[in-house]
Amino acid sequence: MVIATHAQIVSIGSSVPLRDTVFTIHSTFERVANLLYSGGIVSAVTEDIGGGPNNIVINGFNFLNLKEAQIINDELILNNTKIPLLQVSKYDSTVKLDASKKTTFLSGLQIFERILVKHAHPLSSVFLLDDRRKSFFITPFEKNLRNQLDAGVTEILNGKLSSVSKLKGIGLGFTPQGDDLINGMLLAMYVYQLLTDYSTAHIREGIYRLARSKNVISDTFLYFSAKGEFFERFKNLIHAFFQDKESVINATMRLLAIGETSGADIGTGFILASKEAFKKSTNGGVLIW
Repeated sequence: MVIATHAQIVSIGSSVPLRDTVFTIHSTFERVANLLYSGGIVSAVTEDIGGGPNNIVINGFNFLNLKEAQIINDELILNNTKIPLLQVSKYDSTVKLDASKKTTFLSGLQIFERILVKHAHPLSSVFLLDDRRKSFFITPFEKNLRNQLDAGVTEILNGKLSSVSKLKGIGLGFTPQGDDLINGMLLAMYVYQLLTDYSTAHIREGIYRLARSKNVISDTFLYFSAKGEFFERFKNLIHAFFQDKESVINATMRLLAIGETSGADIGTGFILASKEAFKKSTNGGVLIW
């Protein structure tokens, strides 16, 4: 056993267990290693991926070579290297917004939508924001996928919350597109609460209950979004809405770099649910869910 001299923890999420824990390797990628334990899943990620409620951000470690992971005596042990956990910065997954700046938020949302429509992956669910993108779905499989996503989202936006169960598990990617759309809707409901002081806790709880699945990665994202805990890239995007156009563009492009279509799908769910919620609010109505 050696103490790592190059690997360094940048930040750690509030939901990462700091007690002695032996992890099972769920999956590894160049920039992410997903680690299972009895309480759920922890993701070791590079600084480029960023912080999250269950993320350990690490520089200088090759995740593709990871075979064993555990926390013992305040140290994270990856294979045969030990990385101290004490005095590591804690990632803050909360978002705080000024309710008096709702108009600024909606302006940022419009910029976000325009960039998403222009740059998103052809087979992402962004066709739900722009009909012209439906032509990217060519094969029978792609058209069927498009129709399923379209039908599920339409029913939800028309007030049929139970249709969340139709979306879960549908689509392309490590986290299916239907799950990512639901994830974005959960984030939208939390932001709506911050900007209106209208509690959406019951809506978020209902959506999460319907969306839960055996996909532990998707379920983890949905769980934290339902609680109003944000991963760094989406948190930065929300904050960018209150800065300038350039900030929104940069944050959107970083979001689009998540997975093949995941960033675009989460963003689409966020935009659709936000627009629906604020349309009701502006017209003096109440949320349909």
